[in-house]
Amino acid sequence: MNRKALGALAIILIVLMAIVATAGLDNLPRQLRESVTAAGAHLNSDRAAFARNRESIDRALGDEPAMFRLKAPLWRDRLAKDQSQLDSAASELAILQQLARANRRSDADKVRNELARFDSARQEAVRDSDQIRSEAERWIQYKKNLPQKLQAVTASHESLRALDLDAATAAARKAMADWPAKRSDLEARIDALKTAQADAETAWDRGAQLRAAAEARRLEDFDYGAFFQYADQIDSALRQLQDGVRSLNTLAAQLYVSWDKLLEDVDRRASREKVRIVRTQYQDATLSGGVTSSEEKWQPVDPAGVREAERNIGMVIERKPAGKYDSEAERAVQPPAYAYIAPPGQSNQYGSWSGGVWHWLPQYLILSQLLRAAQGPTLGDYYAWEQARQRGETWYGSGGWRRPTGWSWSRSSESAPSSTGGGAGWYKERPKFGDRVFGSSSYRSRGTFSGSRFQSRGTFGSRSFGGGMRSFRGRR
Repeated sequence: MNRKALGALAIILIVLMAIVATAGLDNLPRQLRESVTAAGAHLNSDRAAFARNRESIDRALGDEPAMFRLKAPLWRDRLAKDQSQLDSAASELAILQQLARANRRSDADKVRNELARFDSARQEAVRDSDQIRSEAERWIQYKKNLPQKLQAVTASHESLRALDLDAATAAARKAMADWPAKRSDLEARIDALKTAQADAETAWDRGAQLRAAAEARRLEDFDYGAFFQYADQIDSALRQLQDGVRSLNTLAAQLYVSWDKLLEDVDRRASREKVRIVRTQYQDATLSGGVTSSEEKWQPVDPAGVREAERNIGMVIERKPAGKYDSEAERAVQPPAYAYIAPPGQSNQYGSWSGGVWHWLPQYLILSQLLRAAQGPTLGDYYAWEQARQRGETWYGSGGWRRPTGWSWSRSSESAPSSTGGGAGWYKERPKFGDRVFGSSSYRSRGTFSGSRFQSRGTFGSRSFGGGMRSFRGRR
């Protein structure tokens, strides 16, 4: 390369360097520079807040040395640590300011790390001193209200002693008799409540001297800290016992309720699903005379699970049989109302099998209508569903497919808007997958029960019950 070409190259390099320098392309990002500039103000503000907290705490310790004699050493150690944190933040700030003055883009990651350490140190110091100050002020307020505190702890103890656990847990004791499988669990919970009540009585006795001193106003060397902790313990024991009784009775009540959660619609854009919850309340473990109700609501769904949820529209996605707690609900996807059908050759309060056909009784009819179920399965359908359950698979119908890419159902008696568009019937606008529609599926709506092989041969004779049916569409 000749001298003329080298000269031109040097000029180009100089121009490029000037552009880089004037455009600030090698500087720290502006946001980082602004953060470093603001850091000094943040530190000054935090130092002032810490100083106010420390002054308040020192004044409390000086005014009430007896009350805080156990807390004082611990609090002073914590304040010393907080001061050290602020000193460390000041050191971090000095490093940040040096990096900001150097103003090199290559230092950006280092500045970010230093800012993170700086913010952590200063914020933790102020937060901890805030907590100490709040605790000191609370104890001082307790001393001012010592008569009221004494009265309150006495009232809590009286409530503890007056709580008749045998009467308060009567519902749970009935459930123990009705549901033998839950007896040991419910009994253990009742025993735990009795133990908690006895422990509270023991704690009450241990505080006799403190209470006597407070009642007689012998406060020269009164241990305020021990008394407040003791009073809080009694109050907490009462709340825990009352909460335990409520929780126990709630669990017992759940045993007398069965419910199904039917997935009705999915709103992909809002990541939510519409469910219908059908509940049946029973009086006892015979499961006779149940009262059935239903409600519909939208609930959030994980955006990652929306596509899976859409596949299960029209299916029961969760159910809880009587005799189980809500926490034991089954979350296996299954056709609606199948779980209420007795095994072949048997009968229950919902119906019986005869000639390979399920003959329903009124309670099953109510449930199947509320759950938008088909008229009733054939024996083959029931066996296919049961075998799929044993394999841990979802059974969608008798067409031989386990998980279709989609299906639809419609109701002749009701229409409502769907998230998929259109308002002329639920899911009417859902696409047909391929050119085949499974009108011969066991889930196809046949319009009425009358004249079909699903007609009840029992109580209802030839009455027809139309509407509320659905049809599956899927790929074989």
